[in-house]
Amino acid sequence: MPFLEEQIDIIRPRVIVCLGRIAAMKLIAPDFKIMQQHGMWFKRDGYDITATLHPAALLRDPAKKPLAYEDFKVISRMLEQV
Repeated sequence: MPFLEEQIDIIRPRVIVCLGRIAAMKLIAPDFKIMQQHGMWFKRDGYDITATLHPAALLRDPAKKPLAYEDFKVISRMLEQV
């Protein structure tokens, strides 16, 4: 993961959105639980970070699309503030 961390250091994003559990486990917490913690916001090194369901998960289980939709509405509002 050194490459990703280097890119984050270069870009210095204010907001990062993890798509899926694996990304969230790398950037938020190793024990991240996507179904319990999606949509929650965390602070890390001066930027806000959240996670939502991976697009492949939504294709496998379309009933979860409303969860991701709500997450992205909140993400959109957050982006308007930065």
